[in-house]
Parts: sequence; C-alpha cells; structure tokens
Amino acid sequence: MHYATGIAFAALLLALNGPAWATAPSLLPALALGIATVTVPLLLIQPAMGAGIASSKTPTPLRNCLRSIANHGVFGLGLYLSAALIAAL
Repeated sequence: MHYATGIAFAALLLALNGPAWATAPSLLPALALGIATVTVPLLLIQPAMGAGIASSKTPTPLRNCLRSIANHGVFGLGLYLSAALIAAL
C-alpha cells in the first residue's frame, strides 16, 4: 500500500506541474509535494494507530514529526532525482 500511495503522489506531481515537468524537472515542486505528503501520516495514519494527531500521544511528538517531515522531504528529493535521471536518458 505504501508503494501504491507513493506512485499516486508521483502522478499528482505530474498532474499539478504538467507533463513538461518530467522532461525538465526542477527540485522545488518535487520537494514541496514530498513535504506536503507528510500531512497524510500526521493527520490520518498516526491517529488511526493510536499515536494521536501529529504523534501527540507519543513521548517525543516533536522529534517524531520532524523525522516524518525529513523522510517525506527525502521522498520529494527522490521524485526529483528519478525524473532528472529519466529525462537525461
């Protein structure tokens, strides 16, 4: 399910920026989308698993949120690097 969600977010990146983005990708849209996707786990998945909104029921909510933001930023970077590699082929 996690991979399918990632693929859907990649499709959303193309839908928001148009197919031309894939031929000349830029970092900002991919990074912004990657970081924006953190809202799903913070507001939906973590509360559903009993951790509260934005990990509020965990011992270290700020650290957990920052880690999630960093991980999703890496996802955005991966979207950009993948598009740049494909565009270079």
